[in-house]
Amino acid sequence: MAKKTILILGLVLAGWVFFTPYSVSAAVIISDLENALMCKCDDKCGKVMINCTCSTSDKTRADFRKKLESGLTTEQVIQIYVDKYGETILSAPTKTGFNLTAWLTPFAALVGGGLGIRKIAQTWLGKGRKGDKKEEGDVEEVKNSSEPISGEYSKRLEKELDKLEL
Repeated sequence: MAKKTILILGLVLAGWVFFTPYSVSAAVIISDLENALMCKCDDKCGKVMINCTCSTSDKTRADFRKKLESGLTTEQVIQIYVDKYGETILSAPTKTGFNLTAWLTPFAALVGGGLGIRKIAQTWLGKGRKGDKKEEGDVEEVKNSSEPISGEYSKRLEKELDKLEL
């Protein structure tokens, strides 16, 4: 009885070791395909295959399995769908030709935005510093004058108003 149990356990373990890598790798390959392609269902859901639960996606998954069992690679299956539906089936644009702009534009926008913010900040801070220097000179003039501070400000106000009247 013990020999029979050990034999059965050995066969189960051997079957598990032999068949598990295939089923795991097949699931991973199908998952890769589902991540690489968009769903082309009648509802036009616009979801990646792995996230879509419509009947069309179930049929497509069955087609994936059939094509993989026939010996095609992941790249070949993807190419079949690209040939059939065009590049819009891909969940990410290719990194060649005009599609390269889809990869580069976000980075260019970040760099451009950062430079723009820096320029604005320098402009604001630069004007503040120039104004501070003028005010420091004005304060020195006020300190050197014998008139009270309120008199100095009123003179400055009169000068500015005279400039406006001209």
